[in-house]
Amino acid sequence: MATETNTKYQVKFLRDELTDMVFYSYLYRKTVDPELKENFRKLAATENEHANFWGQELKSTNVDINKISYRKIKYIFMKMVRNLIGGSLIINLLEHGEYQSIKKYKEYLDNYTQDDNYRNKVNELIVSEMQHEEIFANKISSSVKNIQKSRDFLYGMSDGLVEVLATLAGLSAIITSHIDIALSGVVVGLSGTFSMTLGAYLAQKSESEYKIAMLNRKHIFSKSKGVQKMIDQYSSEATNSALNTALSYIVGAVIPILPFIFFSKYVAVMLAVTFVFFAQGISNSIVALSLNTPILKSGLRAALLALAAAAVTFTAGELFHIIFHISLL
Repeated sequence: MATETNTKYQVKFLRDELTDMVFYSYLYRKTVDPELKENFRKLAATENEHANFWGQELKSTNVDINKISYRKIKYIFMKMVRNLIGGSLIINLLEHGEYQSIKKYKEYLDNYTQDDNYRNKVNELIVSEMQHEEIFANKISSSVKNIQKSRDFLYGMSDGLVEVLATLAGLSAIITSHIDIALSGVVVGLSGTFSMTLGAYLAQKSESEYKIAMLNRKHIFSKSKGVQKMIDQYSSEATNSALNTALSYIVGAVIPILPFIFFSKYVAVMLAVTFVFFAQGISNSIVALSLNTPILKSGLRAALLALAAAAVTFTAGELFHIIFHISLL
């Protein structure tokens, strides 16, 4: 690997390690969970060691490392994401980041064939990054319930976004008044909320009743306080699921409706499409984050599909207007 190219990689790795160190230090200060807090402290210290390694390598080639700093924009973005999605899902993002770091180091080593001692040191960094990923993987498995709750909320919001936007786009082709379109969206949003909530309640109720029946069968002769606590928890799952679904769907439905309350029809359509595009992209990116699937790809795909749904219904409305001369003033 050419010296100039190698230096570019080393500068990039140094900036990455400095950024991780600063962010882990921030998480250490903000985290309440004692175990996770201690993990963040150790991770920050390890990333500092990694940064020192790359710094020493760059110094040996007369690079002024004092001019190299952490990625401030990425750090600010990560802080915003942490505040937006909370502690449970940020762990998924960190686990995803550690996996990407391992891939970058591995690709770097695959193209480096000069100093075996240097290769061994970089390989040690890879092992260390793998240990970081394992820490987060273990924490993710212990936070599955919180992650599932967040994911369900985002799925519900996504349904509200797409269904109501598609309806409003179709109606805007045949209804003149933007207020009437907004009221139609409210009706669709309410019916969708009740439908989704009822479905979520019944589905979760059946699952909860099955789990309670299995518990009662297993502990038919005696029930400890722990078992009764689990039964009470299962009994409340359907109600909690219904409330979570209702709230998430309403949040999604409100976003495309709002522009039609304040703006003329076609301006409202453009604003609603824009708002839903970004909301759908962000919400599905977060879902992808919780599933450890490609974040940008998932978010963009969901956003484009939402636009496609709006385009199809708008086209259908226009065809009804043109062919059947349907128009509501």
